[in-house]
Amino acid sequence: MGTLFATGGPLPMTKSRPRSFSSAGKVSRAALVAGAALVALSAITAGVVARAGTADPATTAAEAGRRVLGAVEAWQSENPVGCPSITALVDAGYLSSDAHTDDAWGNRFRIVCDAGSATIRSAGPDTRFGTKDDVTVGH
Repeated sequence: MGTLFATGGPLPMTKSRPRSFSSAGKVSRAALVAGAALVALSAITAGVVARAGTADPATTAAEAGRRVLGAVEAWQSENPVGCPSITALVDAGYLSSDAHTDDAWGNRFRIVCDAGSATIRSAGPDTRFGTKDDVTVGH
């Protein structure tokens, strides 16, 4: 039992082990579970990354409106009379110049003050104030 090579002499053949998943480099169950967990975590991370930036526009508008409302309330605590404009809030330093002062649809927020409280309004996706799709933040 052998193979002849150019040298002419027979060489002994060795039996190789069968190559299967269970016998080729034994893998522990713990390693398999850890690998499966890593694959699952990678899939979840990919899903989160894919959805990044796809937040609901109404939620985005409400979050930006809350920031503007905070600036208005800070302004009102020092100026008990009147209602500030967004420009006045930026000029006085209550609102950062790079703050979102437009809603998710590109419309400028409206500040409405009434009896010491304030409301921030977004025109919503139809870009018209006073319709049912408006987003309102405040009191």
